[in-house]
Order: sequence, then C-alpha cells, then structure tokens
Amino acid sequence: MNMSLISVGLLVGMAGVGCGGLDEAEAVDSTVSTDTASESTQGLSTQVTGTSPVTFVATSGNETKPYNQSSTWVVAYTRDSSTGTFTAYPGTGAADGTISVPNVPSGRIYLKLGSRYLVSTSRTFDLGSTEWGRDGTFVSQPTPVTVSATGMSPWQPGDFLDMYSLNAGAFGYVDPIATGRPWTGATSLSGLSFDYANLLNPVLLDSSLGDVFSLAQMRWQTSANGVPYRGMHKVLDASVTQVQGQPASVSGTFTQPAATGTFSVDWRRSAFEAMRTQVNPGAVSTYNEIWMSARPAELGSALASISGPPLLVKLNPDGLRTDIVTGNMTYNNPLPASWQKVAFAAAGFTKSYALGTATPFSMSVDIRVDQEAGAFSAAPVEPLVGPVQAPKVNTRGAFQDLTGVGTDASLRWSKPLVGTATNYVVNIFRLGVSNGATTATRVAVLHTDLQSVYLPPDVLQAGQTYFAEIQSWHQPGSSLATSPFMRSLPRGRASVLTGMFSP
Repeated sequence: MNMSLISVGLLVGMAGVGCGGLDEAEAVDSTVSTDTASESTQGLSTQVTGTSPVTFVATSGNETKPYNQSSTWVVAYTRDSSTGTFTAYPGTGAADGTISVPNVPSGRIYLKLGSRYLVSTSRTFDLGSTEWGRDGTFVSQPTPVTVSATGMSPWQPGDFLDMYSLNAGAFGYVDPIATGRPWTGATSLSGLSFDYANLLNPVLLDSSLGDVFSLAQMRWQTSANGVPYRGMHKVLDASVTQVQGQPASVSGTFTQPAATGTFSVDWRRSAFEAMRTQVNPGAVSTYNEIWMSARPAELGSALASISGPPLLVKLNPDGLRTDIVTGNMTYNNPLPASWQKVAFAAAGFTKSYALGTATPFSMSVDIRVDQEAGAFSAAPVEPLVGPVQAPKVNTRGAFQDLTGVGTDASLRWSKPLVGTATNYVVNIFRLGVSNGATTATRVAVLHTDLQSVYLPPDVLQAGQTYFAEIQSWHQPGSSLATSPFMRSLPRGRASVLTGMFSP
C-alpha cells in the first residue's frame, strides 16, 4: 500500500515533566474551558479501541483496505487534575488496522498514536480516511518524463501546465525548472522534460490498471469583470507505464474538452487580511488564492476537498488584499459530469523564528475555507472561523517569547471572535540549527474539543526551544478528536502562531 494520508501524521517523534508555574501578574482567562474532574483517574476500567479503514476512490473502482498499525506507537494517557501527573497505559496496533489499549480508567484520555494525541473521553476511535486514486506506489527517486505534443493554444506567459491522472490519483504542477518549456506563442511541446518525483502526488502510472497521463494547459484569461485568472483550457491524454527511476516518453495532441462551465465569486479578501495580527502580531501576509475543481462524490469525507489538480479555475490575480467581484470566469471541463464541484479559498501568513544568529526559519500558515463551488458563488467568500484569541502557555501570554514554562506546560486560549470552532488542533514544533539555518520539526499534534491542552510526557525537553500552531476548525457534524482524518463540507480553519518558549 502506498503511504496513505493517515501516515503523514503518524511518522513524527515526540517529548516532557516538570512544573509550569504561575505568573502572579497574570490572571487565568475565565472564558477558557479546561480539563477538570474528567481528567482524574477513576475506578472503572475500560478498553480503548480503534479501526483504520482506508478507502481508495478510483475511476476503475473503489477499494477499502486497513491501514497497517502494527508499527504505530500506541499509548493512552490519563491525567490526574489534582496532581498534574500523567499515567501511561500501553497499547498495541495491528496489521488489520485495529488499535487496542486495555484497562484504561474512565475519564478523559490523551490517546497517543505515534506523535499524534487524540484528547477525548471516548473509548472508540475511527482512524480511517478516504483518498483520491487507487492504492499505488509513490515515486521516491528521480523519474524523468519527456513530453512532445501538438495542438496547444498559443502559449502565454501566465499559462502553466497541470499534470493529473484520475485513476491513479497522481497530480502536480510541471515545475518552472523543467527543460523544454514552451516559448510565448508556441503551439506545441518539443521535448518538455520534468522529474515526475517533484509532483505533489507522484503515484507511478500503469496503463494496464486504467491509468491515463493527462496534461492540462491552464490558460491566462480575463473574467467578465476584467479580473485575470487561469482556467482549464486544453488537455493532452496519453497512455504510459512508468518504472521508478527510469525515463518515460509521452506524445499526443492537446484537445479542447466539449463541456464548459462558469464560476464567479465575491471575494472578501479584506476579511481575511483583517485577521492577520490575530494570527500573530508580527505575522506577514504572503498570498491569497481561490481554487475550484471537481471530485467524485465519495471523496466528501476525504482529508482535502481540494488536494491538488485537476483544477478548473485558479484565481490569484495580484498581491493586493482588496475585495474582488469577478463576474463569470469560463473554463473547459474534461472531468466527469457527475463529479461534485468544490472550491477552496486561502490567505497565507508567515512568521519568522531564529535561534541565536542562525538564519531565521519562516513558518507558513493560512486562514482557509472549503465549500461546494455553488456556495462560493451564492454568497461572499470570507472566513468561516477566525483565529483563537488570547493564546497562553500556562497563564502567560503566548505571543511573547517565554522561558521556564516547564516540561509539563499547558496551552490555552479563548474562542475565535468570528464563527464557531467545533474542534482545535495544536501542533508543537521544536527549533534547531542546521548549517547555520534555524530549522523546525513537528514533534507533536494534539486534537481536542476543549480550549486547552496539557503537554504529555516527553513532548517538551529541557534545553530545547519550541513554538506552537493553534488551529481553530469549523467542521460541523464531525469530531477531530475521535475521527482525526475525516472531513466534511463546509469547513473553515484558521491558525495562530505563538512566540518561542522553552522549559
């Protein structure tokens, strides 16, 4: 089985235990929901269980397989709220996708799966996911692809090439360093060469399994209101079977799909930008964009509404933050008519972190919205949920750099000012230095429906420096604390970046 999206969050390391302490000059935020009696170890013991079915959605047919959990580190922690002590209850994972932890006292647990913690009172967890494409093999070494084709519309400087394979679930942009890229005005490709391993999702193609190599010309166009965008225009479809590490050649003719469509948005970019200082007082705005695509309806619970190409419309017309009403944007549609059209809007932000004199590391986060495409056209596009407010490490404001937080630190926050957060996800990053540059490694991720988390043993280590990303999620009808990889629409997400802190 290829590396499913489940494994992305299960293959990281971890690290803590000490005294967080109190800053007498600061008061605890009374609006913050925290663990109390539910954390205390109770007398009743139960068994914690979970299953991990992975459903692959492909044009050749869907398939469900268990994700192998036999190498996953499984532990259930309870925390005594009166002493702050964590108690570990070891568990096991199996090849059939199940996990089990016996004899766990009742109350809230921190279920550890690799470096992921699910903070919940539940004893049953759904660790499954739904993924686009068949169960295939990802390319892990340079695998050149050379394309020669005719039939393109005259190439423009704003055009780009978008590769995808509907059955395999492969996708990615042909990167700017590809050789043989078309010149302005060209109507053919002659020896375009790129490394397939550099795509976003480089699943090896096998024509005997029904895979088709598709290369789309995303053309620079202007909407009815004069807004520039890129729309699906012409597509090259070819049969190819790849062998990892070996070159493959593709040839054929670009043709224009018969089906067409329109997409329009009232994009309130200023509403996203207004939240910049809530992400972090020093956050810098980096980009804003909208994607619109289509997918099989079965992907409604997939990890991403838009995981990448094939794109029908891509809108990132300028670097401004002003509002835009596009009017109709037209596109040609090669995708199955039965597929659900979905859209995604995001505004990106960065914050820099530096250890000593090392070159700073730039952390990128976003505020994003995922909805059906019709919802984007029916109402203004603006955040569904904003960043959390007043983040703290223990009881001290988390936007400042902090020392002496202890290895048993807690993070807490108040609800967002905009929208309703149904869940929260906290990512903990450890900073380091390599070759004179600051680096960041994610060491833990915690899912919760509370407004606080306590960091379990070994997350924080003495002598190290960390920062946290606190995500607020609006995803009605689902719990990331019990089903961390399940998704639904509509959904929104917004991030906060703390300052640096150390035990």
